[in-house]
Amino acid sequence: MKLRVFLPAIASGVLLWAAFFPLDLGMLGFVALVPWLTLVRAPVSNRWRYLAAYAGGVVFFALATKWVRVAHPMMFMSWIGLAVVMPVFWLAALAILRRLDRVGVPLALAVPVAWVALEYFRMHFPTGFPFMKQIGAYQMIGFGWYYLGYTQHSFLQLIQIADFGGVYAVSFVVGAVNGALAEWIRPASAPLSEAKGEPTSSPPSRQARAARVGGLVFALALVGTSIGYGYWRFDHPAFTSGPLVAAIQGNVSQGDKMGNKDLLIESYFSLHLKAVNWDQERKAYNGAPVPDLVVWPETCCSTDWCDVGPGARAEDAPDVFQRKRAFARKEFLGNPWGTSTLLGLNGLEWDGARVWKYNSAFLVKPQPKSEMWKPGDPTLFYTIPVDRYDKMHLVPFGEYVPLGEQLPFMKWFTPYEKGYECRPGEKWTRFPLTTRDGRSFTFGCLICYEDSDPYLARQYVATEPVDFLVNISNDGWFDGTEEHEQHLAICRFRAIEARRSVVRSVNMGISGLIDADGRVVKIPGETWGQSKKVEAVVTAVVPIDTRRPPYAALGDWVPAACWLIALVGVVAGWVKRKLV
Repeated sequence: MKLRVFLPAIASGVLLWAAFFPLDLGMLGFVALVPWLTLVRAPVSNRWRYLAAYAGGVVFFALATKWVRVAHPMMFMSWIGLAVVMPVFWLAALAILRRLDRVGVPLALAVPVAWVALEYFRMHFPTGFPFMKQIGAYQMIGFGWYYLGYTQHSFLQLIQIADFGGVYAVSFVVGAVNGALAEWIRPASAPLSEAKGEPTSSPPSRQARAARVGGLVFALALVGTSIGYGYWRFDHPAFTSGPLVAAIQGNVSQGDKMGNKDLLIESYFSLHLKAVNWDQERKAYNGAPVPDLVVWPETCCSTDWCDVGPGARAEDAPDVFQRKRAFARKEFLGNPWGTSTLLGLNGLEWDGARVWKYNSAFLVKPQPKSEMWKPGDPTLFYTIPVDRYDKMHLVPFGEYVPLGEQLPFMKWFTPYEKGYECRPGEKWTRFPLTTRDGRSFTFGCLICYEDSDPYLARQYVATEPVDFLVNISNDGWFDGTEEHEQHLAICRFRAIEARRSVVRSVNMGISGLIDADGRVVKIPGETWGQSKKVEAVVTAVVPIDTRRPPYAALGDWVPAACWLIALVGVVAGWVKRKLV
């Protein structure tokens, strides 16, 4: 009998997985948690209750993150780690739900409160909370994938509320519907008894019936209001035309990327020439418009750019660094790129004491040799460096080893034979861009999974708003799995939250253009599935939106409110139990 409690929990794990890619059955997101929520009042001991809740979480994360193991044999352990650690947040959510239920909070409110609070916590745990800057313990970290809200990525009318409360607002709506439906199928008893924390055997009370009806009305009102808000936000002036941007997408596997440098160089230089419409045989442009910006994916330029930090002297740097620096300047500044180019590469910086490595985006631009310069032979201009952005939100084991110095064995879990320790960046670089017709724009860059962190993207519009965003990523690690589609789905929310178009350049895909309403405007193929594992150049005019989204100013007020409600409910439940 006790084992039956596992069936609904596991069912929820499977249903929620099906709401994401590869199946992408987003409507299941509104009902996926309903079986799992029967655990709130299941007539079993807490031991069985929480074991079942954990099992449901393990099933979900094991299925949802199985693409992680494809990256490298050592990443199999990372997959197992995610599958056994992430469900702990489900246990915490259940604990909060039971305490809120004890004080009579309907599931239609309790579920989104608990779930959103824990989604935010998971995004920043353990050292990524902004307040930790004050105590010097801040480093961006956390796993921001597989929020409830992301199941609705294609329901554009609903997800426009992300510009008001982030993806957390969408998760709140989806969670409310799950809670309202669960209220109708769970045991229709009075709230948990204060003495034992178990359902009482009394018949449904007027209060319980009111909670059912009220919860359903509350959830439907949230859905209706959100959709109405979405239609209202769609009613805006047409976007203005921005720069012509080309995002290049190679199809280089991670094994070839690390082990076959010649293939990487040949693939991306060939795509770059195609992007600028340069005919190498004729040594001339083919007549098509030359883009104002070409974007390369993350770390797909194999040459490191070397800088000297403020106050440091290049001549004091190690000989190896000085040679690399000389070679890099010859490669980048002597190479006729044909137009402004954003390169994904490793940035090395000498600070006077040591050389630091960064995962960087580096912008170069042409400088005409003559005021009479016109598009034509690219040798008629110089190339000059513009600026660099260094990735802030590093990926554990991929870009740094947590507690690597204290626990040397942790290095076993990295996919690199040699160390690839990166230092996190500290500046939201606003790249300047001047088009060929003289117009000026600025853009910000998010590298790799930084587009899964709502905090990062909104900084680009909170102050000194940029005109558009760029996301560069190397998804060649994941070899055509559902990771590619899920990554694109997540990025749609950053476009809405910031109300800025996003240009994506991704090794192996999916590259493309997302407008400020979250529409995927252009991708390499006819479908998302046909747009990965192909070489492509995606060229499009960037739609410019000048709206200032409320989310940029308000920040993460939705999870903050959820934590406040959760904490008040937990304390109230504890006090009420003590008074009995």
